[in-house]
Amino acid sequence: MAQASRKEKQVESPVESASRPQTDAAPWQKPQGLTRRGWGILVGIVLAIQFPLIHYALLRGEADVTTKVPYEQTFSDPGVVARDFFSTGAYWRVTGGELLGPSPKNNPLWLQARLPDDVAIEFDVRSEYPEGDIRVEVFGNGRDPSSGYTLVQGGWNNSLSVLARNDINAPSMEVLKRRAARIAEGNGGQGTDLVATGAFKRDTAVRVEARGNSVQAGRVYHWRIERRGTVLRWFIDGALLLELDDPFPLKGSGHDRLGLSGWESQLFFDNLRVGTPDSMPATFVARPPAPPPPPAGPFADDFNRAELGGAWNVTGPDAVKLEDGALVVEHTANRPVWLKQPLPANATVEFDAWSDSPEGDIKVEAWGDGQSFYAGDLRLQYTATGYVFIFGGWRNTQSVIARQHEHTADRAARAGAVVQPGRHYHFKITRRGGSLSWEIDGQPFLSLQDASPLEGPGNQYFGFSGWQTRVHFDNLKIQPL
Repeated sequence: MAQASRKEKQVESPVESASRPQTDAAPWQKPQGLTRRGWGILVGIVLAIQFPLIHYALLRGEADVTTKVPYEQTFSDPGVVARDFFSTGAYWRVTGGELLGPSPKNNPLWLQARLPDDVAIEFDVRSEYPEGDIRVEVFGNGRDPSSGYTLVQGGWNNSLSVLARNDINAPSMEVLKRRAARIAEGNGGQGTDLVATGAFKRDTAVRVEARGNSVQAGRVYHWRIERRGTVLRWFIDGALLLELDDPFPLKGSGHDRLGLSGWESQLFFDNLRVGTPDSMPATFVARPPAPPPPPAGPFADDFNRAELGGAWNVTGPDAVKLEDGALVVEHTANRPVWLKQPLPANATVEFDAWSDSPEGDIKVEAWGDGQSFYAGDLRLQYTATGYVFIFGGWRNTQSVIARQHEHTADRAARAGAVVQPGRHYHFKITRRGGSLSWEIDGQPFLSLQDASPLEGPGNQYFGFSGWQTRVHFDNLKIQPL
């Protein structure tokens, strides 16, 4: 407010004066006959009109409290939104026994209850759009986004999940640790503690990050958020996703509210429970650790058998079968058949493929997460977890290499090369770092340069995929480079 109410005097230069358009308008003059009392009345009227804004911006107290913890809500009563919650935007409402947040655009629905310092929060949530971006705010002020900790699943075009303190775009914890190390080095190497070096202060904005946990449209996720002392932990479906140990934990008045939020997705929340960690044990059963995957390396499969077997993760069983010594997919709807063995970071992937349909649409995913699939509205866009290779897509009119998003401008594309029904094609995909090349029948077809290559545990699997057409795959061979 202060910067808008005061202006510094500025001296206009001769150049500025000469270049300023000249008008015939006379300069403003004080109205004649307006007394000091009249000015007082005028100022009073202006203040009265602006009082609600002034009160909200300058004089507001803490957010209202209409309910208390422990709190449970199944959203069977449409009146609960007005009774127990508050929002400055978005048409939050109950529909079909769930809480609907239609494109909240970062306008949280705040529960009007004070959170205990040590808290446990659980709920179910799903996104109907492939953009993901499910958000929750904890220990905020009950009015403003990013006033506490923000948890984002599948943000930034469904590519990244973060637990952020004060700002979702804050530097990562790794950046703060490197800063502390530089400060310590300048001080003669006397420790790298974040607080002692001044790298982490009470007003510091920071985040911890996780990749490879994209949101699948239509899938229901169970969240648990838990804080004990200084450690805030976030679980999804029973697995720990992220945690933040905050030396200056946000708590007390102004940092004691829960807000359900999101960006442009259509989100549904249900079965909300809020309590303390001791009084509200986790409702999920901890999963035993998964057996380690086989090491990345060479692999071959000719599909010459009756059953696909345990080497493959089939996300759409009704759309996949083995027939005449080949893998056949039909009406797959972006539910890949993932190879469980990881891909080498740099490798060649070769196979034969053919389609029975004049619509073509031969499709595979490479360097994805090995488990994701599409489960949402088929009229909406699918966001892959890896690189997508499509030959004769969009009714056999276009072929692309896409980084997760098939419809964006940063994909590599070509038109005019159509799939001929019944013709067998030999594909060869080669990756070296951020460079991907694709050959068909020994001839260069498409290439893509990725300045930020997809890599790590969430980007090391290969999958045969498709949309609606009947497609055959055979003679897979993977070789490290």
